[in-house]
Amino acid sequence: MNIFCTGNKTKKNFFECIRKLYEITSQFNHQLHLDNKLIDGGEVIDFDNIIYSSLNDTTKLYDLVISIGGDGALLHTIRLMKEKQIPVLGIHIGNLGFLNQINNIEISKSLSNLFSMKKISYQKFNLIEANVISNTHSISLLALNDIVINHGNLLRLIKMRVNLGETVLNDYSCDGIIFSTSLGSTAYSLSAGGPIVSPEIGTMVITPVSAHSLSSRPIVLSDQCKINVKFLQEYSKVNITADGQEQHTIDSNARIIIKKSEVHVKLIKFDGMENYYSRLKNKLNWIGKN
Repeated sequence: MNIFCTGNKTKKNFFECIRKLYEITSQFNHQLHLDNKLIDGGEVIDFDNIIYSSLNDTTKLYDLVISIGGDGALLHTIRLMKEKQIPVLGIHIGNLGFLNQINNIEISKSLSNLFSMKKISYQKFNLIEANVISNTHSISLLALNDIVINHGNLLRLIKMRVNLGETVLNDYSCDGIIFSTSLGSTAYSLSAGGPIVSPEIGTMVITPVSAHSLSSRPIVLSDQCKINVKFLQEYSKVNITADGQEQHTIDSNARIIIKKSEVHVKLIKFDGMENYYSRLKNKLNWIGKN
């Protein structure tokens, strides 16, 4: 098995996780590939048989991708994968995060189960897609968590009309709008007052940021909806951002279509471990005991 590993090397215990990964992959005679960007101006990991390579190296076929860090590292890893349908495992060494399945203490046991194909399953999550069409150009973005439209660093209102197909949903005056997946409902949308939605449900959540109207509330839609966005006046600068990592400045005459993508990510789940609701309860410090 060829295993590619990347992540956020600035996190505490990152290189300790690499050492554990090396030990368990060697034990099962699997080949560990490390992202060559990990050695840029940093520590070189000099274990026998470790290969430094790129996730986009077309000469290599990877069977598993591992991300070490927080949710941001996992989102970055999925962005690197582009549309490769390779199983992904997130190892959590960050702060508040919901996407990664295991922590650094559980690496050896969990990967032993994974390599033995014991107590594992896969969760497929479709990405959200935004297509921007203007008079001068068009772009396409993919996100696992959310697409955000705003003024960027400018603290001023932006006015947008949101349609569901041919039906006008609402005209928004706000600092921006977050379009999130169910999985992304615990990210930026949650901090902006949006609802928590079970990732098992196929939805899209529209959450206005600091809306200039008490009636502009977050709304949960079916992920089968096709959302059309247009700006109600001209602006010198409008930004669209995918997962807080890929940002483009677009024309205010642009039309934006947001919908569920056909591209999905396959995250590894370990049976019998902390489920989504237990993780949610622990992360948000909800009370109550079984």
